[in-house]
Amino acid sequence: MKILLCSDGTPSSDKATQLTSVLAPRCQAGITLLGVAEKPSDEQALQLALEKEAELLRAANLSVQMIVRAGDPIRQVVDLSAANKFDLTIIGARGQGPSGLHLRSNKTYEFIKAVHSPVLVAMSECEELRRFLVCTGGKAFIDEAVRLTGEIAACTGASVTLLHVMAEP
Repeated sequence: MKILLCSDGTPSSDKATQLTSVLAPRCQAGITLLGVAEKPSDEQALQLALEKEAELLRAANLSVQMIVRAGDPIRQVVDLSAANKFDLTIIGARGQGPSGLHLRSNKTYEFIKAVHSPVLVAMSECEELRRFLVCTGGKAFIDEAVRLTGEIAACTGASVTLLHVMAEP
């Protein structure tokens, strides 16, 4: 399995790194750690933050390739994903509120729509993976989500619940 871990060096990215450190060894995954500096003045701080995250992953005996780019983060992730077939992209996100559409930011939602691989959003710390919930309305992309979730569950020994939601007639 190939994982793309995206980081902006913030505490929400630390949650994604921590989740990756739980998932990757169990699935024997290779990790590409990507950071994108939107402004040239952010590049040095981002580099330092990524090095800390890479050390945390290497301390868990994980192989990490670190990449720092400049520009629009979504565009850079889409371009990198086009050149490398990642099985999963992991990002951190800051919660916007307790429920509903405000649970994730518009930028997170734009990211999920743009990236070609499945995206796992780390909203909080996770020390183990025990249960997965896959929600479906039966649309075209669900087959890949179920396959990937099954693969991850098999690696981690987790259970999967499939919730199928239908519109009222």
